[in-house]
Amino acid sequence: MSAPRSRTDPAAATLLLLLLLQTHLSAQAPVNGSSWSYIGPDGERMWPKRYPFCGGVFQSPIDFHNNILQYDSTLLPIKPEGYNVPLTEQFVLTNNGHSVQMSLSPAMSIRGLLSKYSAAQLHLHWGNQDKQEGSEHTVGGRHFAAELHIVHYNSDKYPDLQTAADKADGLAVLAILIEIGSFNPSYEKIFSHFQDVKYKDQKTLIPGFNVQDLLPDRLDEYYRYEGSLTTPPCYPSVLWTVFRKPVQISAKQLLALETALYCTHPDDPAPLEMVNNFRRVQEFEERVVSVSFREGFVLSIVLISSLSTITLTALAIWLLRRKRSKRIQDEQGVVYKPAGTKEEESIFAKA
Repeated sequence: MSAPRSRTDPAAATLLLLLLLQTHLSAQAPVNGSSWSYIGPDGERMWPKRYPFCGGVFQSPIDFHNNILQYDSTLLPIKPEGYNVPLTEQFVLTNNGHSVQMSLSPAMSIRGLLSKYSAAQLHLHWGNQDKQEGSEHTVGGRHFAAELHIVHYNSDKYPDLQTAADKADGLAVLAILIEIGSFNPSYEKIFSHFQDVKYKDQKTLIPGFNVQDLLPDRLDEYYRYEGSLTTPPCYPSVLWTVFRKPVQISAKQLLALETALYCTHPDDPAPLEMVNNFRRVQEFEERVVSVSFREGFVLSIVLISSLSTITLTALAIWLLRRKRSKRIQDEQGVVYKPAGTKEEESIFAKA
């Protein structure tokens, strides 16, 4: 006799499904709305309580140091496509209360990855005029003055940024480290509009330009790792490409970035300057960062090897010269005399 089939109560099944869905949504949504900041009661230390992924694994940014870097010969140069946007098209520049963000056309994309990734937006992170260390990623513990992120979504699989944002293979971000140096006319095409987006939710239009000019010259040298968004909800969905070579902006341009913007609305009685909008470096859980270049992260090994070779060569040359010098001195210091008879030697010995 066969065992009786178990009967599922439709109402109980529906209730269970609703409970599971509620649990799933509560794990992704903030406890108290969408409010967050870098400091204060909604600051970074509170992110994991409101956005659980921020306290999870594969978080960004990280520090690139020799112990975690590994050369990968299969990494291809990044190839931007459609980045040269004509003047007749316009970008929307927005102060979103956390950064200054510029919308990008999905006609812009990058190649060199397993999928095609279309552009969505770019934004900046920076410090303050007293401590100009505003980059999110660091190299050997060193901060740069600022950092630009160009955000793309996997357009082979997903229709837009919002759909792709929480998918494991959803996003790809190009990160450009920024240092103080010469005036940068390409960055000025964004910076010159800061006064139009001084306060939160203000927007302005920017004429099209070649966005590739914001990138460094070498697109074949970069750090590559799997990480997360650096702002809530911190989804671990980002394939990071952090270019090795920084770009330069002038001290005056950096000062404009550090002083022109506010996190608050124009009528806010307590205006808050938009400064130090970068996340602290995260723990890197025994992962490996792939690099597309041999120089740099192995420089210390190469340098030690070269110094060892130079030292050994110098030591060998010194010993050879010392031996030769001693031989010459011995030859110059010896008095040659004709060999005498045994009787003469005996006389000299007794003398």
